[in-house]
Amino acid sequence: MTVAISGYGRYSAIRDWHLGDVDRRGLRPASPESLSGIGRWMHETAVRDGQAVLADGIAHLFGQAECPRCASVFGIADEYASSHRPVK
Repeated sequence: MTVAISGYGRYSAIRDWHLGDVDRRGLRPASPESLSGIGRWMHETAVRDGQAVLADGIAHLFGQAECPRCASVFGIADEYASSHRPVK
C-alpha cells in the first residue's frame, strides 16, 4: 500500500508494478481546528506564510487513510511515526 500527498493527488492505493496505483481511496484530511502540537505549528506556519497548497498537504498528512485491502482506517502521521521508531 502507498499513501500519496502530492500534485498527483491525495489518496491511499495498492501499488502495482504494471498498473501503477490501483484501488485509490481518498484521504480524510484533519480539520485545522483539530490539529495539535507539531501539526498545528506546521499548518499555522504554512497559512501565515501564504502557502495554501502546503497547508492543505499538512492537513492531509495529519488526517486519516483507508487501507484498500482491509478497509481499516488509520492516522497517517501516527502510523508513519510508529513504523519509523528506532529499534532498541
